[in-house]
Amino acid sequence: MSPRRARKPAPQQNPGRPLAPPRGKHVMPALAGTPNKLESALLGTLDPDKLNQLAECLFTLNNRHFGPLPGAYVVVCTETERRWCVGQLSADRARPLIIFEALTFDTPAAASRAATRLRRTRGERMPVRSL
Repeated sequence: MSPRRARKPAPQQNPGRPLAPPRGKHVMPALAGTPNKLESALLGTLDPDKLNQLAECLFTLNNRHFGPLPGAYVVVCTETERRWCVGQLSADRARPLIIFEALTFDTPAAASRAATRLRRTRGERMPVRSL
């Protein structure tokens, strides 16, 4: 019977360096369909890299789920000091903000009330995240 050789321990990875993500995990999908005219006008002028970073943050806030964040409605100014619209935050690289064209108002207070009504009618609560 031959003596057993001692196995060398596996080399430890440097804990200061992050591991490479699994294949395909670095790609976040985008919703099917094209943005509406208002979304194209508002988001089309913004830096795509910043929109990607925003989408990644929203993905994390949405508990690593892709798509609209339930209850995360916002008021967006579409014309400076003249028109406001209701939108919904979304963990999506192409459309991190879904804007509801039908919900356009003359005051931010009216848009805020509409967002609250929309949240109630859909049975959604304000997003609560435990980080």
